[in-house]
Order: sequence, then C-alpha cells, then structure tokens
Amino acid sequence: MIRKAVIVANERAPHHLSWGAAFMAGLQRRGWRAEMSTSDKPCHLLVRWGVKDRAMIQRQRDAGGEVCILERGYLGDRFEWTSVSFGGGLNGRGRFVIPGHAAYDMTRFRAVAELQPWHLDSDGYALIMGQVPGDQSLKHVNFEKWVRETGTELAAAGWPVRFRPHPGNRGGQEYPGVKPLRGTLAEALAGAGLVVTFNSNSGVDAVLAGRPTVAMDEGSMVRPVAAHDMRVIAPDRSAWAARLAWCQYRRDEMESGFCQEMCGL
Repeated sequence: MIRKAVIVANERAPHHLSWGAAFMAGLQRRGWRAEMSTSDKPCHLLVRWGVKDRAMIQRQRDAGGEVCILERGYLGDRFEWTSVSFGGGLNGRGRFVIPGHAAYDMTRFRAVAELQPWHLDSDGYALIMGQVPGDQSLKHVNFEKWVRETGTELAAAGWPVRFRPHPGNRGGQEYPGVKPLRGTLAEALAGAGLVVTFNSNSGVDAVLAGRPTVAMDEGSMVRPVAAHDMRVIAPDRSAWAARLAWCQYRRDEMESGFCQEMCGL
C-alpha cells in the first residue's frame, strides 16, 4: 500500500515552507507519496507546523489518520532544530518517538548542549518566567492570574520574587509585588534559586543551567525533572537530556529521511 502524506504549510510563513519541504523530501525518500498543500486532504499522515488549527487536527484524527506536529526545537539554536511529535498535541502533550538507545546514550545531547551542576542557592530569588500572550500552551489558563497567585505564594514562602517578561511581548508585563527583570535570560537565571514556569521553553534553559525548576503544566518539556509545586528539587537529568535530544531534528536530517526513519515512518 502506498502511504500518502500531506504537509500543510502557510505560504506566508517561510519556516513553514522550508521545514515542510525538508520533511516532504525525507518522506519521499522513504517511499511515501507526499505533497505540500495549504489545506488538509485525506491522507495517512498530516504534517503541519504548530497546533493552532485544532479543527484540522481533529478532522485527521476522526478520519483515523496520524498527525505530525513540527515546532521550534528545544536544545541549541532553536531555529536550526525543529521538534517532531505525533498525535496532535503541543510539546509534552505530543508523542515523541525516541530510539531505544536514547535512554543511556548522551552523545546526541552533548553535541548541542551541556548540563551544568545543580546550583542550590538559598539566597537566590524565585524567578517567574513570562510567556507570549496567545501562546497555544496557555489556552487553558488565565496566565496573568496564575502569575499573580504564584507571586503571592512564593512571597509567603519567603522568596524574593522576580518576573522576566518574555522578550516577544513588546507591551511588557507588570504585576503588583513582583519585580520585573530585564536583560538576557542567562543574566536572569544567574541569580535564581528557583525558576517557576507554567509551560515555557525557558524551563529547558533553566534545567540545563542547573537551576531548580517548577513546571506547572503537564505539557512542559521539563515536567519529568521539575517540581510541580513550589519546592526545590534536584533530580538526575541524564535520561531526560538524552531523550530530549531525539525530540528534535535538523533540516538535513529531515531531507535525508533519517528523521523519518528514527520516527518509524
């Protein structure tokens, strides 16, 4: 049976087109009949960037087909890597196909990132991470309310509280009793004794930097190595790091079909 794939791309979004074309080429090398389109069509595999069009994803599910979601990567230069998940969920709500050896082999991870030792500094501040308004991972939460309540909870526990607005939020974000931090992410992390996220990729940066992290949303990519309440924990990160390195691929790995082979396509 010839397997059919449709790669849906927004013609006004260059990254949709370039990464979609790379994924299509790899599928074709693997024997798929793959085409690029601006809308969904009947197929075995629907490939699209992001999860914004839930209706399209649901149509594919209802028809019994698979959904592959492409998004920015998590490690290294996020514009040079793209995550590849299945099922139609975002980040940790998606299903990642991880090679069996990834649980113990750190080679791929070490090529793009490193783990700093845990930094357990009780004199640091609690750093709440902002996210871009309209982020798909925030659809089910009142983020501003969450920040206010989280800041109050941290302050009651004795933490000096800081908030780092997402650099993509041009309007800025201010919350009563929560001091905003500007500057780079690395600078903000340097003084943190605890990093608190809802579902932000900055959580990955925090864990890599050895800063104890809280991830409140089950879709966070750091959920397995983060606390789920305002505690300081420092678990082993090696298996998580090895696995995370196989959640993303370079463009050349897609074009060659290597990505698709690793994902069982």
